[in-house]
Amino acid sequence: MGKKKKEAPKAEIPEWVLTFGDMMSLLLCFFILLAAFSEIKKPREYKEIIDSINEAMGASGGLGLAKLLEEVDNSMVSYEDSRAKRDGNKKNTNENTNPSVPGQESKTTVVQEGARHAIGASIEFEPGSWELSKRSQDIIRDQIAPKIRGLSYICPVVGHSWGTEDKKSGYGFDELAYKRAQVVKDFLVREGGVEPAILRVESAGTSEPVEIGGSGGQGGDSNRRVQVFQTGRTVDQTHPDPNFTGAGG
Repeated sequence: MGKKKKEAPKAEIPEWVLTFGDMMSLLLCFFILLAAFSEIKKPREYKEIIDSINEAMGASGGLGLAKLLEEVDNSMVSYEDSRAKRDGNKKNTNENTNPSVPGQESKTTVVQEGARHAIGASIEFEPGSWELSKRSQDIIRDQIAPKIRGLSYICPVVGHSWGTEDKKSGYGFDELAYKRAQVVKDFLVREGGVEPAILRVESAGTSEPVEIGGSGGQGGDSNRRVQVFQTGRTVDQTHPDPNFTGAGG
């Protein structure tokens, strides 16, 4: 009697193959979603997909899950959500939907000055006076003029006034402050060798006191002063011919 042939043992599938297959399936779905998202041009459709994912992941709450009460402002989801609400169903959401409103004037009449910084110490004056003391002349000659001589940056020369004595001078606060600034400018040009085209005389009057004290709130000499500043713009940027060479005399 013939012997029965032994059946070949069946090949067993390792358990890790099942896990590997599940992982490959998940990765495939993930890349399909990425490819699908890259083709979405309408923000409203994108928002609907995000809402579906949030709901599936339990972001909006559920059994054993805490409801998210806050939204991350800088997240891509919140950003696309705001764009969808703003731009409706447009395909291109990068256009400016809030154009600037034109003003009454077709051209601007203001030249931006930018930042300014003080040059040297403040030049102080006696009450009711606009004459330069010996100390003030030394400050202008030694501290201020060397720093702006030869430059083309515009330098405002701002005058200030303050107190009863200035009021009794016979000039208004603004006029007296202007006279002080004008005296400083003239000295800078005459004794300091500064180009007059870069100097701008201004009057601040009593609007910028350094201190308010003393008897009757008069303050000190620091309120009766002139301060020289340097800006970040040049004469050429504000005037095409600052020396008036083409003015024809």
